[in-house]
Amino acid sequence: MSIKVGIIGAGGIVQLQHLPILSKLEDTEVTAICDIDSNKVRVLCEKYNIPKCCLHADEVFADPEIDAVLICTPTNSHMSLTLAALSAGKHVLVEKPIARTSSEAERMVKAAEKAGRFLMTAMNHRFRPDSLILQNFISKGELGKIFYVRSGWMEKREIFSRPSWVFDSRFSGGGVLMDLGIQMIDLCLWLTGCPKIRSVHGFTFKDVLKKKVEDAASAYIRIADGKLITLSVGWSIPTQKSIAYTIFHGERGTAWLNPLIIHRDLHGHMMELTPGKQYTPLELYHRSFENEIKHFIESVRHNHPPHSSGSEALYVLKVVEMLYQSAKEKREIVLEEPRAAD
Repeated sequence: MSIKVGIIGAGGIVQLQHLPILSKLEDTEVTAICDIDSNKVRVLCEKYNIPKCCLHADEVFADPEIDAVLICTPTNSHMSLTLAALSAGKHVLVEKPIARTSSEAERMVKAAEKAGRFLMTAMNHRFRPDSLILQNFISKGELGKIFYVRSGWMEKREIFSRPSWVFDSRFSGGGVLMDLGIQMIDLCLWLTGCPKIRSVHGFTFKDVLKKKVEDAASAYIRIADGKLITLSVGWSIPTQKSIAYTIFHGERGTAWLNPLIIHRDLHGHMMELTPGKQYTPLELYHRSFENEIKHFIESVRHNHPPHSSGSEALYVLKVVEMLYQSAKEKREIVLEEPRAAD
């Protein structure tokens, strides 16, 4: 079965990742691309032999042959474009974050359920080879019960680059928490089995870039079963080296991401169980998009619900909103009171 795909948005991620990957997939054809920049559309249509070049998304949605749509536009347009695509009977892969607010995301999730179509959010960190290996390792209980997770993504000032709309919450929904934080929270929750959250405590800062949205943030997320997730993210940190890490501490071992390292207690001795194959950061980045897009296409082809669903993205967005509320009110936000037996 050949899957025909339409793409809304022709920015950098589409040019550098989505189109090169889709063009190499068997039984998959990009039949339409849309962007307000006619020059981009024309160049990409010529380069990838795309038959339909559009300036209006409705032209893509109206094509009865298109099975699925990738929405790769600024966050403020995600809801309206997703609703239109679902209404037209298309499956949707929407870039992260799914929407500016949980109320927008909830409308998208309900629309997908009503249309009987898949809504997947492009949380590509789930699809990194090292993340997939670690997920399998943790899910089998190899580290024992996870009790503490530390995660961070701090970009140094010299490499920082974002489009101007990102600094306006009317378009982006927020600052670095919505950009980097939401990805790391999603990864931590997914790798620990999507546990139920008990409380959150968030802190936001605007000290470096002096924008209306936060450029750095920290968070404490307490889970109902007792584990703790801590998070630190920053857009433009005055330091020599960017860092991105996630560390999982379990009863029987510890695992690191970026790079992947696994230590586990075996018969009273700590042993390194890191898989032999290691990827460069650039390979991990590319493979994450490749795995993500392949997974979405195969989900559509075989009518199998995809990972990183719209409902999961909605939950993570609610967590981020609570962190913003916590930071604003300078207090911990409790979702679930501990039971007497805890």
